Amino acid sequence: MFITTLRLDDDLGRFLREVAEAHAMSVNGWLAELLRREQATAARRRLAADWAAYGKDNEAQSVAYAFEAQAEVAAEPQQRGYRARKAKSS
Repeated sequence: MFITTLRLDDDLGRFLREVAEAHAMSVNGWLAELLRREQATAARRRLAADWAAYGKDNEAQSVAYAFEAQAEVAAEPQQRGYRARKAKSS
């Protein structure tokens, strides 16, 4: 567990306590919730940036490189699938 000390001016400290109380949370709980929301927002931003970069990459859009491997897999003989045994009724 990460433990830290936070130094805030009196006005900000009062605000923090009031907001946490208004949400029926401890100051620690409210700050942790606030940080979790920011963490989720940052993850969504990273994902959006990754998809934007992927969309700009012409090599990433090309799937021709996979055709040969797909053809090999399709040509392999079908293997028998797993079948569950019927349970014995008592």
